[in-house]
Amino acid sequence: MRYRITLLVFVVIAAINLNARASKEIRPLLTQETIELDGHLNEAAWTEAQIIDDFIQQSPAEGQPISERTEVRMLYDTEKLYIGFECYDSEPEKVVANEMRRDGQLWQNDNVYVMLDTYGDKRQCFFFRTNALGALSDTAVTDGGENLNGSWDCIWEAGGRRHDKGWTVEIAIPFNQLRFKKSDAMVWGVNFGRNIARKNETSQWIQVPRSESWPGTYHPTYQGKVIGLQSIASPSYFDVKPYLLGGLARNLDDTIWQRTTEGDLGLDMKYGITSNLTLDLTVNTDFAQVEADQEEVNLTRFDLFFPERREFFLEGSGLFAFGAGIGDFGPPPLSVFYSRRIGIEDEQQVRLLGGGKLTGKVGPYSVGALNMTTAASTESPMTNFSVLRMQRDILSDSTMGFILTNRQSDSGGNYHRNGGVDLFFRPHDQWRMRAMTVGSWSPDPDERDFAWYLSNDWRNDYFRINASYLDIGPQFTSQMGFMQRRDIRSLMLNADYEVQINRYRVREVGAMFTGGYLLDHDNMLIGWDMGLGGSMLWDSDDGFNLDFRRFFDRVDEAFSVGDVEIPAGDYEMNQISLTTFTQTSRPFSSFCQVDYGDYFHGDRVSLSLDSQWRMTYQLAIEVRYQRNWINLPETDLFTTNVVGTRVSYALNTRFFTKLYAQWNDDAKRASANFLINYIYRPGSDFYLVYDQAWDASEGLHARDWTVLSKFTYLFSL
Repeated sequence: MRYRITLLVFVVIAAINLNARASKEIRPLLTQETIELDGHLNEAAWTEAQIIDDFIQQSPAEGQPISERTEVRMLYDTEKLYIGFECYDSEPEKVVANEMRRDGQLWQNDNVYVMLDTYGDKRQCFFFRTNALGALSDTAVTDGGENLNGSWDCIWEAGGRRHDKGWTVEIAIPFNQLRFKKSDAMVWGVNFGRNIARKNETSQWIQVPRSESWPGTYHPTYQGKVIGLQSIASPSYFDVKPYLLGGLARNLDDTIWQRTTEGDLGLDMKYGITSNLTLDLTVNTDFAQVEADQEEVNLTRFDLFFPERREFFLEGSGLFAFGAGIGDFGPPPLSVFYSRRIGIEDEQQVRLLGGGKLTGKVGPYSVGALNMTTAASTESPMTNFSVLRMQRDILSDSTMGFILTNRQSDSGGNYHRNGGVDLFFRPHDQWRMRAMTVGSWSPDPDERDFAWYLSNDWRNDYFRINASYLDIGPQFTSQMGFMQRRDIRSLMLNADYEVQINRYRVREVGAMFTGGYLLDHDNMLIGWDMGLGGSMLWDSDDGFNLDFRRFFDRVDEAFSVGDVEIPAGDYEMNQISLTTFTQTSRPFSSFCQVDYGDYFHGDRVSLSLDSQWRMTYQLAIEVRYQRNWINLPETDLFTTNVVGTRVSYALNTRFFTKLYAQWNDDAKRASANFLINYIYRPGSDFYLVYDQAWDASEGLHARDWTVLSKFTYLFSL
């Protein structure tokens, strides 16, 4: 009877919390006034709007009211949604505001954010963050917050100012940048949040449990309601964005310098077929302004994973996510669609002739279709890439769907296809399950096989436990995806424990266990992994992690690291890692990791250092350094070094400059990239790019350089 009463109490408390969450709502005020985004809530409409001020802490004092009063108001007209934040502060001189770059690290500043679930289905949303300077950062969220696309860019505006009582910011989001099902009585999901940097305090209108940590703020399941939106503009529209590119290039061909003139035209188009279905078309696509990949030293026999940076592939990319470990940190063990397979061959860019993409939602169905054709090159023939992805909403917060991919060249029957189905089941806020199966087909019988995956994730205020099983067949291939290895049966278990101390200047301590067991399809052991670790976080937001790992790896074929060969064999290895980090909101912050242990039949010491110095709110310097000392019996001690430096300057929130220089002595190359980006009107840009590359095998010898200017102009029809 005692257990039944306890269970009943928990059920009643959960029901009360859910009802309280569902009953919170805000009704934006319709206005005819022109709202000037200057950080002054002085238009008459702001004084008449409903005020939201009941913010609750997520951290450090979970469940307590926010320590500094915060007010939110919402307005709208036929074209835009307006959000005004009034952030009072008892010590306004200590407000941290030193980031102006678009999509900069605003979470390291005092900041506010708004989450908009425009379908009200708790599965996908748009996330907007800004600070007292009006800097912009936006994220497209899918899969209930499991997939975050921080490189997605929306056309929106913000204006902020600091004053003697704190700071104020105004946000304007055009309705035609959002996707929603238009009706006479629309109900959107919404949440607001504020982070106070010096206190390491995070608070929300609809409280996100501490067990969800920072990713939980992106989960649209935690939402109130936006009601009363009427007579707003339909997001059905037609945008045309041509570009004009010109410049000079010089490259070294053997011993002869050759100079060429660069010039090109291209076009991007976006058509809102309905209020929630968008068609993107592109012709002669160019990504001259995209920053180079971060240099890495590969000490394994597996491919490295690099994130997508190209704008056309980023929008709606979360919808195309399909595989194992999607959304986790680090490279996924299997991703069926990896957009970098399109237009990049052997680390070289291949011309994109054109293509299209359809994304959106039709009733309970989320739809994504992409088709792209690349030109023939010396490395590959003309190739077409296609992918079709569909998901259906089931129950209250779950989905099931399928994916089809096809890569086909113009050389007759040369094709490769993948097809699979998946399920995401979330019976509770703290419980998530995933299942996936996918097959591969091609004319080659040795490329036809299957893979499948099961994952179960559970968490509460203290524990998080994840168990997964991945099976990839011996002949399974995915030429449009990413996969480190096949012919595996992998069982993984990860458990984390974290408890708040709040004494002796220690905020929390944690412990971690990870284990893995790897077989091939002959049930032969090919690897195992076991790790233990602990962490500590001080009130200052400084902290450290200490981890010990013991693992086994069977190397079937010898492979090379630089000029050194690792022979085939069985290896048992130990490794210890110490990671330290400082509070990121300080003008100077750093992250340092030291690894020591076995490296196959030798040993290795590795040092990684990342630091950032915000000299002013306009100027920032970032330095990254990696060094490995590797000692093997058959060779002298050898080292690898990677150095990267990024200097960023923002004249304002629309004019940015950046210098990014790198050196990789293992690859024997060095490079520098200088970029000027001026957003002369929302959605329209001017870029000036300078690229320089050097051969670093014997000193520095110039290899090639390029100077380009790119001009885009957005026509909205």
